[in-house]
Amino acid sequence: MGRSDRWYVVSATPCRREVYAELERERRRNAELERRVRELSRSVQDLEAFSREISHDLKAPLAGICGYAQLLTHLDVGYPRPVDYDDFVAEINRGTDRMRRLIDDVLAYSTARGARLHLTTIDLNALIDDVVADRAVELPRPGAAPRPEPQITWERLPAVRGDHGMLRRVLENLLGNALKYVRPGEPAQVHISARTGPDGFVYIEVTDQGVGIPDGQHEAIFGELHRAHPDAYPGTGLGLTICRRIVQRLGGAIGADPQFRGGARIWFTLPAAGTEAGVEQVPVAADAVR
Repeated sequence: MGRSDRWYVVSATPCRREVYAELERERRRNAELERRVRELSRSVQDLEAFSREISHDLKAPLAGICGYAQLLTHLDVGYPRPVDYDDFVAEINRGTDRMRRLIDDVLAYSTARGARLHLTTIDLNALIDDVVADRAVELPRPGAAPRPEPQITWERLPAVRGDHGMLRRVLENLLGNALKYVRPGEPAQVHISARTGPDGFVYIEVTDQGVGIPDGQHEAIFGELHRAHPDAYPGTGLGLTICRRIVQRLGGAIGADPQFRGGARIWFTLPAAGTEAGVEQVPVAADAVR
Protein backbone atom coordinates (compact mmCIF):
# COMPACT_ATOMS: atom_id res chain seq x y z
CA MET A 1 0.00 0.00 0.00
CA GLY A 2 1.35 3.40 -1.01
CA ARG A 3 1.98 6.25 1.36
CA SER A 4 -0.39 9.25 1.59
CA ASP A 5 0.70 12.83 2.24
CA ARG A 6 -2.75 13.84 3.60
CA TRP A 7 -3.37 14.29 7.28
CA TYR A 8 -6.81 14.37 8.91
CA VAL A 9 -7.67 15.74 12.32
CA VAL A 10 -10.92 14.52 13.83
CA SER A 11 -12.34 15.87 17.05
CA ALA A 12 -15.58 15.27 18.85
CA THR A 13 -17.33 16.91 21.76
CA PRO A 14 -19.78 14.89 23.76
CA CYS A 15 -23.25 16.52 23.74
CA ARG A 16 -25.57 15.57 26.48
CA ARG A 17 -29.19 14.79 25.83
CA GLU A 18 -30.25 17.67 28.10
CA VAL A 19 -28.61 20.20 25.75
CA TYR A 20 -30.63 18.93 22.79
CA ALA A 21 -33.81 19.03 24.88
CA GLU A 22 -33.17 22.64 25.96
CA LEU A 23 -32.49 23.72 22.37
CA GLU A 24 -35.76 22.13 21.27
CA ARG A 25 -37.68 23.87 24.07
CA GLU A 26 -36.16 27.20 23.05
CA ARG A 27 -37.13 26.63 19.43
CA ARG A 28 -40.71 25.89 20.46
CA ARG A 29 -40.87 28.96 22.70
CA ASN A 30 -39.70 31.17 19.85
CA ALA A 31 -42.22 29.63 17.46
CA GLU A 32 -45.04 30.20 19.97
CA LEU A 33 -43.94 33.80 20.54
CA GLU A 34 -43.93 34.48 16.80
CA ARG A 35 -47.42 32.97 16.50
CA ARG A 36 -48.75 35.19 19.29
CA VAL A 37 -47.17 38.29 17.78
CA ARG A 38 -48.85 37.54 14.44
CA GLU A 39 -52.21 37.00 16.15
CA LEU A 40 -51.84 40.22 18.13
CA SER A 41 -50.95 42.17 14.99
CA ARG A 42 -54.04 40.83 13.24
CA SER A 43 -56.20 41.68 16.26
CA VAL A 44 -54.87 45.25 16.35
CA GLN A 45 -55.52 45.68 12.64
CA ASP A 46 -59.05 44.30 13.03
CA LEU A 47 -59.72 46.61 15.97
CA GLU A 48 -58.44 49.64 14.07
CA ALA A 49 -60.59 48.75 11.06
CA PHE A 50 -63.63 48.33 13.32
CA SER A 51 -62.96 51.71 14.97
CA ARG A 52 -62.84 53.40 11.58
CA GLU A 53 -66.06 51.77 10.42
CA ILE A 54 -68.05 52.41 13.58
CA SER A 55 -66.83 56.01 13.76
CA HIS A 56 -68.09 56.71 10.25
CA ASP A 57 -71.39 54.92 10.93
CA LEU A 58 -72.04 56.91 14.11
CA LYS A 59 -71.69 60.23 12.32
CA ALA A 60 -74.83 59.78 10.20
CA PRO A 61 -77.42 59.60 13.03
CA LEU A 62 -75.52 62.23 14.99
CA ALA A 63 -75.81 64.64 12.05
CA GLY A 64 -79.58 64.11 12.12
CA ILE A 65 -79.76 64.86 15.84
CA CYS A 66 -77.70 68.03 15.37
CA GLY A 67 -79.94 69.17 12.52
CA TYR A 68 -83.17 68.72 14.46
CA ALA A 69 -81.65 70.39 17.52
CA GLN A 70 -80.83 73.42 15.36
CA LEU A 71 -84.42 73.45 14.09
CA LEU A 72 -85.68 73.48 17.69
CA THR A 73 -83.66 76.64 18.25
CA HIS A 74 -85.68 78.48 15.59
CA LEU A 75 -88.99 76.70 16.10
CA ASP A 76 -91.97 78.91 16.90
CA VAL A 77 -93.35 77.47 20.13
CA GLY A 78 -95.16 80.61 21.19
CA TYR A 79 -94.16 83.43 23.44
CA PRO A 80 -92.97 83.26 26.08
CA ARG A 81 -91.13 80.02 25.40
CA PRO A 82 -91.80 77.12 27.78
CA VAL A 83 -89.73 77.16 30.96
CA ASP A 84 -86.21 75.82 30.42
CA TYR A 85 -86.88 75.26 26.70
CA ASP A 86 -83.75 77.11 25.55
CA ASP A 87 -81.63 75.43 28.24
CA PHE A 88 -82.78 71.98 27.13
CA VAL A 89 -82.00 72.73 23.49
CA ALA A 90 -78.59 74.10 24.44
CA GLU A 91 -77.88 70.93 26.43
CA ILE A 92 -78.76 68.78 23.39
CA ASN A 93 -76.38 70.85 21.28
CA ARG A 94 -73.60 70.55 23.86
CA GLY A 95 -74.07 66.79 24.08
CA THR A 96 -74.05 66.26 20.31
CA ASP A 97 -71.03 68.51 19.93
CA ARG A 98 -69.13 66.52 22.53
CA MET A 99 -70.16 63.26 20.84
CA ARG A 100 -68.98 64.58 17.47
CA ARG A 101 -65.59 65.50 18.92
CA LEU A 102 -65.33 62.11 20.63
CA ILE A 103 -66.07 60.27 17.35
CA ASP A 104 -63.52 62.41 15.50
CA ASP A 105 -60.90 61.69 18.16
CA VAL A 106 -61.59 57.95 18.17
CA LEU A 107 -61.27 57.91 14.38
CA ALA A 108 -58.01 59.88 14.51
CA TYR A 109 -56.71 57.67 17.34
CA SER A 110 -57.43 54.47 15.42
CA THR A 111 -55.85 55.65 12.17
CA ALA A 112 -52.81 57.48 13.57
CA ARG A 113 -50.88 54.23 14.05
CA GLY A 114 -51.76 52.34 10.88
CA ALA A 115 -52.60 54.92 8.22
CA ARG A 116 -50.17 55.12 5.32
CA LEU A 117 -47.68 57.98 5.55
CA HIS A 118 -47.35 60.49 2.71
CA LEU A 119 -44.01 62.08 3.51
CA THR A 120 -43.16 65.43 2.02
CA THR A 121 -41.51 68.74 2.81
CA ILE A 122 -43.88 70.89 4.88
CA ASP A 123 -43.77 74.66 5.22
CA LEU A 124 -44.70 75.12 8.89
CA ASN A 125 -45.46 78.81 8.36
CA ALA A 126 -48.09 78.11 5.71
CA LEU A 127 -49.57 75.22 7.68
CA ILE A 128 -49.91 77.21 10.90
CA ASP A 129 -51.36 80.12 8.95
CA ASP A 130 -54.06 77.78 7.59
CA VAL A 131 -54.81 76.28 11.01
CA VAL A 132 -55.09 79.71 12.63
CA ALA A 133 -57.31 80.97 9.80
CA ASP A 134 -59.64 78.01 10.24
CA ARG A 135 -59.84 78.72 13.96
CA ALA A 136 -60.71 82.33 13.26
CA VAL A 137 -63.80 81.43 11.21
CA GLU A 138 -64.83 78.48 13.40
CA LEU A 139 -68.34 78.91 14.74
CA PRO A 140 -68.72 78.96 18.54
CA ARG A 141 -69.99 75.77 20.10
CA PRO A 142 -73.72 75.74 20.88
CA GLY A 143 -74.39 77.15 24.33
CA ALA A 144 -70.80 78.32 24.80
CA ALA A 145 -70.18 81.74 26.29
CA PRO A 146 -68.40 84.27 24.05
CA ARG A 147 -64.66 84.61 24.66
CA PRO A 148 -62.24 87.49 24.21
CA GLU A 149 -60.30 87.53 20.93
CA PRO A 150 -57.25 85.22 21.23
CA GLN A 151 -53.73 86.43 20.51
CA ILE A 152 -51.74 83.94 18.42
CA THR A 153 -48.22 84.73 17.27
CA TRP A 154 -45.45 82.70 15.68
CA GLU A 155 -41.91 83.19 14.51
CA ARG A 156 -40.41 82.36 11.13
CA LEU A 157 -40.36 78.57 11.24
CA PRO A 158 -38.11 76.10 9.37
CA ALA A 159 -39.48 73.46 7.01
CA VAL A 160 -39.87 69.89 8.26
CA ARG A 161 -40.33 66.44 6.75
CA GLY A 162 -43.60 64.71 7.57
CA ASP A 163 -47.16 63.85 6.62
CA HIS A 164 -49.16 67.04 5.96
CA GLY A 165 -52.54 65.75 7.17
CA MET A 166 -51.15 64.15 10.32
CA LEU A 167 -49.04 67.17 11.23
CA ARG A 168 -52.05 69.42 10.73
CA ARG A 169 -53.92 67.28 13.26
CA VAL A 170 -51.10 67.73 15.77
CA LEU A 171 -51.10 71.51 15.40
CA GLU A 172 -54.91 71.67 15.54
CA ASN A 173 -54.92 69.72 18.80
CA LEU A 174 -52.11 71.70 20.42
CA LEU A 175 -53.52 75.05 19.35
CA GLY A 176 -57.02 73.99 20.40
CA ASN A 177 -55.77 73.11 23.89
CA ALA A 178 -53.88 76.39 24.19
CA LEU A 179 -57.02 78.33 23.27
CA LYS A 180 -59.28 76.28 25.55
CA TYR A 181 -57.36 76.14 28.82
CA VAL A 182 -57.62 79.81 29.77
CA ARG A 183 -59.13 81.50 32.81
CA PRO A 184 -62.70 82.75 32.39
CA GLY A 185 -62.81 86.18 30.81
CA GLU A 186 -59.14 86.23 29.83
CA PRO A 187 -57.95 86.17 26.20
CA ALA A 188 -55.85 83.21 25.13
CA GLN A 189 -52.22 84.10 24.39
CA VAL A 190 -50.32 81.56 22.32
CA HIS A 191 -46.85 81.72 20.80
CA ILE A 192 -45.29 79.14 18.45
CA SER A 193 -41.54 78.98 17.95
CA ALA A 194 -39.05 76.53 16.44
CA ARG A 195 -35.35 75.97 15.92
CA THR A 196 -33.27 73.42 14.06
CA GLY A 197 -30.86 71.41 16.17
CA PRO A 198 -27.48 69.98 15.18
CA ASP A 199 -29.02 66.47 15.13
CA GLY A 200 -31.15 67.32 12.08
CA PHE A 201 -34.40 67.68 13.99
CA VAL A 202 -36.62 70.74 14.30
CA TYR A 203 -37.63 71.53 17.89
CA ILE A 204 -41.09 73.17 17.99
CA GLU A 205 -42.73 74.79 21.02
CA VAL A 206 -46.34 75.85 21.57
CA THR A 207 -46.50 78.13 24.60
CA ASP A 208 -49.62 79.59 26.21
CA GLN A 209 -50.42 81.77 29.20
CA GLY A 210 -53.42 79.74 30.36
CA VAL A 211 -54.20 77.72 33.47
CA GLY A 212 -51.17 75.47 33.02
CA ILE A 213 -50.64 71.79 33.78
CA PRO A 214 -50.99 70.52 37.36
CA ASP A 215 -47.74 69.45 39.01
CA GLY A 216 -46.91 65.81 38.42
CA GLN A 217 -49.11 65.49 35.30
CA HIS A 218 -46.70 66.66 32.59
CA GLU A 219 -46.22 63.06 31.42
CA ALA A 220 -49.67 61.76 32.35
CA ILE A 221 -51.47 64.21 30.03
CA PHE A 222 -50.24 62.15 27.05
CA GLY A 223 -51.94 59.02 28.37
CA GLU A 224 -55.17 57.68 26.94
CA LEU A 225 -58.32 59.40 28.25
CA HIS A 226 -56.36 61.48 30.77
CA ARG A 227 -57.79 64.92 31.47
CA ALA A 228 -55.87 67.37 33.64
CA HIS A 229 -58.92 69.58 34.33
CA PRO A 230 -61.90 67.21 33.95
CA ASP A 231 -64.49 69.35 35.72
CA ALA A 232 -63.70 72.80 34.40
CA TYR A 233 -63.01 72.16 30.69
CA PRO A 234 -64.66 69.80 28.19
CA GLY A 235 -62.63 67.24 26.29
CA THR A 236 -62.22 63.58 25.38
CA GLY A 237 -58.78 62.94 26.83
CA LEU A 238 -57.47 61.65 23.50
CA GLY A 239 -56.06 64.79 21.88
CA LEU A 240 -52.53 64.63 23.28
CA THR A 241 -52.45 60.85 22.95
CA ILE A 242 -53.14 61.27 19.24
CA CYS A 243 -50.38 63.89 19.03
CA ARG A 244 -47.88 61.51 20.60
CA ARG A 245 -48.81 58.67 18.24
CA ILE A 246 -48.45 60.89 15.20
CA VAL A 247 -45.19 62.56 16.25
CA GLN A 248 -43.59 59.22 17.09
CA ARG A 249 -44.65 57.77 13.74
CA LEU A 250 -43.01 60.74 12.06
CA GLY A 251 -39.78 60.00 13.88
CA GLY A 252 -40.00 62.66 16.59
CA ALA A 253 -40.79 63.03 20.27
CA ILE A 254 -43.24 65.15 22.26
CA GLY A 255 -43.51 66.34 25.83
CA ALA A 256 -44.52 69.10 28.23
CA ASP A 257 -41.99 71.37 29.94
CA PRO A 258 -42.42 70.90 33.73
CA GLN A 259 -40.21 73.93 34.44
CA PHE A 260 -42.44 76.40 32.59
CA ARG A 261 -44.68 78.48 34.82
CA GLY A 262 -47.47 80.88 33.98
CA GLY A 263 -49.17 78.57 31.49
CA ALA A 264 -48.15 75.50 29.52
CA ARG A 265 -45.41 74.74 27.03
CA ILE A 266 -45.72 71.69 24.79
CA TRP A 267 -42.73 70.81 22.63
CA PHE A 268 -42.26 68.28 19.88
CA THR A 269 -39.56 67.38 17.37
CA LEU A 270 -39.68 66.44 13.69
CA PRO A 271 -37.01 65.66 11.11
CA ALA A 272 -35.86 68.75 9.27
CA ALA A 273 -36.66 69.00 5.57
CA GLY A 274 -34.19 67.00 3.48
CA THR A 275 -33.45 64.40 6.17
CA GLU A 276 -34.44 60.75 6.27
CA ALA A 277 -34.16 60.21 10.01
CA GLY A 278 -36.41 58.26 12.24
CA VAL A 279 -39.76 57.76 10.49
CA GLU A 280 -41.53 54.75 11.96
CA GLN A 281 -42.39 52.23 9.27
CA VAL A 282 -45.58 50.41 10.27
CA PRO A 283 -47.26 47.62 8.29
CA VAL A 284 -50.47 48.96 6.77
CA ALA A 285 -53.67 46.98 6.58
CA ALA A 286 -55.25 46.73 3.16
CA ASP A 287 -58.24 48.80 4.23
CA ALA A 288 -56.29 51.51 6.04
CA VAL A 289 -57.67 54.99 5.62
CA ARG A 290 -55.41 57.29 3.66
